[in-house]
Amino acid sequence: MEVKFEVPDDKVIHFTENAKKRLIGEAQKYTLDIINEAERTEELLREDGASSEITNSTVIQAVRRNHTIRKKKTKIIVLRIIAEVLLFAAGIMFLPDSFLTPQKEFNIIYFSIFAIVTLAALIVTIISHFVGGE
Repeated sequence: MEVKFEVPDDKVIHFTENAKKRLIGEAQKYTLDIINEAERTEELLREDGASSEITNSTVIQAVRRNHTIRKKKTKIIVLRIIAEVLLFAAGIMFLPDSFLTPQKEFNIIYFSIFAIVTLAALIVTIISHFVGGE
């Protein structure tokens, strides 16, 4: 069975052709996510030996679960953990006295390490937000 739905023209009047294609693709993806979630929900609710039947209530539950349960990709989780560790390390390293040597000269080595850690934390944080779609 093919599922089709119409969107009024006045809702997409300002969309470019590429935007319309993207909208169709995302709507299909979202619909398939709801269908998969409805199947999982129905499977959890089904009694042993009962036939499979997805009802209106099951679809409503699937929509709710699909909005609340967003599975994060492992790559994004790892990037965010690395970003947090680097930010923590940069925070610990920020000791104003360490930027000067005992002779009261600028400690270029410590500053360089601090700058690299801080810059790496910033870059990984930005990348994790772009990869995560935020």
